[in-house]
Amino acid sequence: MKIARITWLIACALWLVSVPVVAAEFYRWVDEKGIVHFTDNLHNIPQSRRGSARRIQGSEGVASQPPPAAAPTKASIPFEKHGSVVIVGATLNGKTQVKLVLDTGASFTMISSATAKQLDIDSSQNTRTMPFQTANGMIQAPLINLDSISVAGLELKNLTAAVHDAMPDATVAGLLGLNFLTNFRMDIDTEKGIVHLEKK
Repeated sequence: MKIARITWLIACALWLVSVPVVAAEFYRWVDEKGIVHFTDNLHNIPQSRRGSARRIQGSEGVASQPPPAAAPTKASIPFEKHGSVVIVGATLNGKTQVKLVLDTGASFTMISSATAKQLDIDSSQNTRTMPFQTANGMIQAPLINLDSISVAGLELKNLTAAVHDAMPDATVAGLLGLNFLTNFRMDIDTEKGIVHLEKK
């Protein structure tokens, strides 16, 4: 008899999981032998056990929640143009919004020391460096890892970046280099002021 009750309980639990519940009410109660029961009718519960019965409210959305939206694979990004320089917006480490020069001549993405400080990155503790040619000659810039970099929802994680104050414009945080851009097919529409990126 006990096995039959346990089998009934399991079947009842499986039914509750598999059948979509639309704003239904169920009751959970425990009999004198400690066996848990479920019912959708209060009158099925013995009078002596109704005081301890617990009401369970069904939820219409629980069984049919839509899956999370897939990450975008392409985007069209408006850009600013300062002379011949194309500037796009980006989000670093999911929290800091910056402007970066889109630079197909730079092997690595580069951020300013002020931006690194905003991200709580101490580049002075990093022994990895990379030579970079600047207007003032060759420099050795420290390399750091960004947790993520996102441009219009197109995100790459664990991206290497150099830290150097290469930009004369303080409103621009650095360069968006090839280690980001080569992951995408890129088209620049200079007439409309839009960069089209599509993930390879």
